[in-house]
Amino acid sequence: MSVRPSVREIPGEGDLKELRELVAELAEGFNRKEAAVLDRPFAADAVVVVPDGRIIRGWDELFAYHTARLAEVVSTWTMRQSVLSATMLGPDEAVLHIRQEMATPEREFANHGTVVASRRDGRWWISALHNTNVVG
Repeated sequence: MSVRPSVREIPGEGDLKELRELVAELAEGFNRKEAAVLDRPFAADAVVVVPDGRIIRGWDELFAYHTARLAEVVSTWTMRQSVLSATMLGPDEAVLHIRQEMATPEREFANHGTVVASRRDGRWWISALHNTNVVG
C-alpha cells in the first residue's frame, strides 16, 4: 500500500468567518436580483459550472449570464445558502462545500456545490465554483 499525504487543514475561526461571508454574498445578490452583488466575490478569471452543466469562464461572461438569468428565469426565486464544510489546502487556498436551498413559486429544491476560494492581497475570492442539483 502506498503512503499518501494529507492535504487539508481545518481553517481558523477568522478564515472560516470570512469564507462564510464570501458565500453569503452569493445569496444576498441572488435574492436582491443584483448581478453586481452576486458576482462581487468572483475573481476575474473564475470558472463556474452552473447546474445545467454550462461552463462559464471569466467574470465578464459570468456577469452577463447572471444579469440575464436574474431578470428572467429566476426572477421570482429565492435562495438560502450554507457552508457544509471548509478545508484549507494552504494558507491562501480553501475548498468549501455548499448547499443552496432554492424556492420557486412552484417548488423547492436544493443544489450542492464546491467552491475554490483564493486569498489575494488579504481578500478572499472565488476562483472556481461547481454547482449541481441534488436529486430527490
